[in-house]
Amino acid sequence: MDKRKEEIVEVALKRFAHYGFNKTTMNEIADDLGITKANLYYYYPDKFALIKDVIRHVVMQIQKEEKSIIHSYRNNFLEVMFSLLELRASYLKKYYVLHINENLEWIKGVEINDFLEECHAEELVHLKSLLLKAVESGELLIEDVDETCSVYIEIVKAIGIMHNVHDIITGIPNQENVEKILDSQKRATKLIFENRINRK
Repeated sequence: MDKRKEEIVEVALKRFAHYGFNKTTMNEIADDLGITKANLYYYYPDKFALIKDVIRHVVMQIQKEEKSIIHSYRNNFLEVMFSLLELRASYLKKYYVLHINENLEWIKGVEINDFLEECHAEELVHLKSLLLKAVESGELLIEDVDETCSVYIEIVKAIGIMHNVHDIITGIPNQENVEKILDSQKRATKLIFENRINRK
């Protein structure tokens, strides 16, 4: 992404994070940037294209930090798992309005679905790399790493949706849900993995 697009994404992210995708206009983003709407449309032909790059930007930030956390693994599997959940919770708090907006039907086009599937696949890759490290070190006793990763991510995502479905439907954010989500995800993580940790 070129420097001008990065600047547009950063400015749009601030406005989207505060007002949501639906309530933000391209005019407002152009005004925030101090450019004409025509100039903004030169870089982004429509709001959907800009939203996609904004979501991609946030996801890439998360993935970069996740890699760093996973790299820090030193036979402390649950600790690393909790750090990953806390990282996601910190982004969820910061961009909660984006989170409830990304579940709205109008943003669920084919392109965004493809992108979200790519994100899911990358999430699986990251989790698998951590689980393999823990299995190879002898700390974690798991036979089917792929299946464990897939089911775990489904459970964690379902917990998130369960706690904020009301916010998604109404579009009214309630950031207190983030702590409930994090607590539930940590309890599920402990329940799933604690008895699979080799204490010897």
